[in-house]
Amino acid sequence: MEPTHIAWAKRRLAGASLSLADSAIATPDLAALGLPSSVRFDPGAMLAPEALAEALGARWDAPGGRVLVTAGASEANAVALGSVLAPGAEVLVETPGYEPHRLLPAVFGARTRPFRRDPGAAPGALAEAAADALTPATRAIVVTHLHNPSGVALDPIDVVALERLAEAHDLAIVADETFRDADPAQPLGTLAARGPRWISTGSLTKVYGLGALKIGWVMAEAERLARCSAVHDQLSAVPSLLSTALVYALVPHLDTLRARTHAILAANRPAWDAVRARRPVLRAAGASRGTTVWVSPGGGPEGGDAFAAFAEARHGVLMVPGRYFGDPSGVRVTLGAEPAAFTRALECLDRAAADWAARADAGAAAANGAPETR
Repeated sequence: MEPTHIAWAKRRLAGASLSLADSAIATPDLAALGLPSSVRFDPGAMLAPEALAEALGARWDAPGGRVLVTAGASEANAVALGSVLAPGAEVLVETPGYEPHRLLPAVFGARTRPFRRDPGAAPGALAEAAADALTPATRAIVVTHLHNPSGVALDPIDVVALERLAEAHDLAIVADETFRDADPAQPLGTLAARGPRWISTGSLTKVYGLGALKIGWVMAEAERLARCSAVHDQLSAVPSLLSTALVYALVPHLDTLRARTHAILAANRPAWDAVRARRPVLRAAGASRGTTVWVSPGGGPEGGDAFAAFAEARHGVLMVPGRYFGDPSGVRVTLGAEPAAFTRALECLDRAAADWAARADAGAAAANGAPETR
C-alpha cells in the first residue's frame, strides 16, 4: 500500500542528510537566541490554553481576539473541516495541494473534488476553477495561503471572488495559513477576519520552526469557532500543557523567530534562483514567497516523481514527489534549511538537474536517429 505524504515524511526526513524535503524552517536553538527554552510544569494550570488563546488571538487580530488552540495544524484542519462537513457532503481541494486536505474529509464521510491551482495563473483563475468544480453537494472550499507546494500567495482578486462564491452557494472557506508568515510582505493577520465565511488554521511548526511543540490554532467568527470547539472536544481535551506554557512564554518573542526565518530565506533564495536560472529543468511557476517551491522538470505526466527518484538515487538529495500533491508531473523543493546545509543539498540538486537534462537530451537524440557518440 502506498504510504501517505505524512507517513513518507515521518520515515524519510529523519535520516536524510541532504534534504530539500522538509517544508519547515530549520529548528531554532532557543537558548542560543536568548529566548525561553524551558518552563516549570504546573499540573494545575488547566487555564493555560485559555491564556495562550488570547495571546495568539491578539497577535494575529483574530475575530473577537480569540482562537481555538489545537495540537498543531493537523488537528486544526481536522477541527475546521469537521465543523462544516457531514456524510455525503463534498469539499473542493487544490491540485497540486497538500495531501491531508484531500484525505481528511473521508474521516467525516465526505468526498473531495479537486480544482486546479496553477501557481503561475492570472489573478482570478483559482476562483474560476473552484466555481467550475462546484456541485450541489459542495459545502466547503480549502485553500492554502501561502500555497503548499508552490509558496505563492493567494491573490486579493481570488480572495474576493472566493468570498462571493461562498456567499452565493452557502459555503465555508477553510484557509490553511500555516506558511503565511514566511512572506515578509504579508502583514500579521488572518483571512478569518474578513467575515463569517472564513475559517483559518495555522501553527508554529513551519514558519517559526517550533514543530516539536505541536501548537496550532483555528480562527473564525464566534459561531463557527464554537462549532469547531465542539468538534475539538471529541478529538482531544486540551493541547499539551508543557507545550502551551512554553509557547505562551515565547509569544512576546515570535517576531524574533519570524525575523530569523526571513533571514534564512533571504540567504537561501538567491542561491536557489541562481541554480534555477542555469538549469531549465528546474523551472518553477509563480513567485514563491515561502519555504516551498513547485518545480516541473519535464519528462511527461510523471516527470516530477521520476526526477525526485533520480535525484535521490544518483545524488542523494531528497525532495517530495509530486504524487503526494496530486500531481506527479512536479516535485516540491524546500528552502528552509540552515544556509550551510541548504548549500550542500542544493549543490547535489544542481548536479542532478544537469544529469537529468543530459539524459533527456540523449533520449531525444536517440529518438531522432542521431548517431551514437563516444
